[in-house]
Amino acid sequence: MKNILTLAFFLAFCAGCITAPDNSQEQVEQSEVEGSTPNEISNNYPELLLKVLEAHGGLETWRSYTSLKYNMNSTLGGNKQESQFIDLNSRKVRLTGNGYVLGMDGEQVWVAPNKEAFGDMSARFYHNLIFYFYAIPHIFSDPGIQYEDMGTVTFADKEYLALKVTYNEGVGDADGDYYIAHFNPETYYMEWLLYTVTYFSGEKHENYNALNYPEWQNVGGLRVPSKFEGYKYADGVIGDKRYAAEFSEVEFSSDPVDQSIFEIPEEAEIDSLIVH
Repeated sequence: MKNILTLAFFLAFCAGCITAPDNSQEQVEQSEVEGSTPNEISNNYPELLLKVLEAHGGLETWRSYTSLKYNMNSTLGGNKQESQFIDLNSRKVRLTGNGYVLGMDGEQVWVAPNKEAFGDMSARFYHNLIFYFYAIPHIFSDPGIQYEDMGTVTFADKEYLALKVTYNEGVGDADGDYYIAHFNPETYYMEWLLYTVTYFSGEKHENYNALNYPEWQNVGGLRVPSKFEGYKYADGVIGDKRYAAEFSEVEFSSDPVDQSIFEIPEEAEIDSLIVH
């Protein structure tokens, strides 16, 4: 009975969340991109994305950084206060919360002192979730992505320029996830994001959840969120707010990253990837 209740909790929670693609499997392709000229890189992206990236600080600025850290207050899966550190090249992470440290060493997700300290949520599912939402639209420049310019659409009683993003097979933990980003047609700023969740089922679908970006800040030449809010979404209608996350003490760095901080501590417990 306990296992059944735990599974039910995960399925209910995941109706409002997503796991972010982990691009560690794309290191060869990523290195090829980094060795390309700016014009060669630009030719790989639709015009809309290039305008959006420029409006949010520029692709060259984004790629000039090696790491990102911030403090976060969130109601996602319960009240959380975390410090998150991300290696922007390898996408390794180290998240420090109340009574736990959660890390990803490039292959395995671990929690110290154990998974129980983190709570009922899947650590593997969560480890890069916040970062991915935070780093959009910059992270849409990752390798292994397919784009569909959807033109002008009406969403939340307002006209937006919409871009649909999907992933090549084998990219990350959930290559069946879909995103539809909505950009202001005058500023090219992102205001809304629709996203699906396939991590637990492995089945592609277009049952979206909504994420609003009401507040932004400029850090290191990049436009990044101060806050985002998740909402229910069905049949084209935005529903109740499900969660919110606020960010402070945001810092980008170009310094070499100390890789030892991602290593698995002896007392840590591994949270394995779900294999479909």
